Order: sequence, then C-alpha cells, then structure tokens
Amino acid sequence: MELAEKLKEILGVIESAEVVYLSTIDENGYPSTRAMLNLKNKKQYPHLISMYTEESNQFTVYLTTNTSSAKIKEIGNNAKASLYFCKPESFTGTMLQGKIEIVTDSEFKHNAWMKGWELYYPGGIDSEDFSMLRFVPFSFKTYSDFQVETEKID
Repeated sequence: MELAEKLKEILGVIESAEVVYLSTIDENGYPSTRAMLNLKNKKQYPHLISMYTEESNQFTVYLTTNTSSAKIKEIGNNAKASLYFCKPESFTGTMLQGKIEIVTDSEFKHNAWMKGWELYYPGGIDSEDFSMLRFVPFSFKTYSDFQVETEKID
C-alpha cells in the first residue's frame, strides 16, 4: 500500500474511533494507560474539526482531562506519550508516539468546550479542574490485515 493511502487509512481510524487510549509515564517509569474522549472523532465532535485544520501535523490530537488527575503530573514530569485508536471489529489499530503538552490558551479552551462536559468538569469551562492536552506525534504503528507497519511522521 502506498504511503498516501496508508495515511488516509490511519486518519480514517483516528477520526472514527469511539475512544482513544492515552499512555503516559508514571512517577516510577511505567506506562499508565486510560481511555479518553476521542476529540478527533468527526461524528461525535463536529464543532472541533476546524481547530485541527490549524495544525501543521495532521495527526495532532487534543484531549480533555481533570487538572487534578494523575496524568497532569505525569505529563509535567515526562512529555513522552502514546495514543492508541482501534476498530476492534476489524482488528485494525493505530498507535501514535509523540509528545504531549498542557494547553493554557483560555480562548482555545472556550472554543473547544462542549455542552455536557459539565458531567466531567462540574465547575464548567472556567473551572480550575478543566484542562486540555495537545498531543503531537512523530511516528505511528499500524495494525491491519495481520500486518504491522511503522513510519515516521514529517
């Protein structure tokens, strides 16, 4: 498969996966993985599509989390992370490796906010416990048709 076709396939998985699995490195140097809202899912979060067009890396992913969560401390100590998107019914998945950072731009957070997130962030958009994360990958590994492929991202 040509690289352009592979990249299109990867974006298809990323933009349709119901959830994404984020792995960070804990204080003991071990991976810590959890399921997160996949804000790159075009069907679930159509209002966020435009924020991704501003990115030079088409595989950049934004996430939300509680500022009080362990992952915020882990990211502060070590920005290395991975994201895993999958379609279990077809045994297809993509792992992205890269760096993750905490978004501090208040206007950006306001534009990304979605009604209903009060469930996760009872204090609302201006709550100190609402944080956004920006993940920028440098490589990917795909799993499909019982084959594994690894590539760098320019």
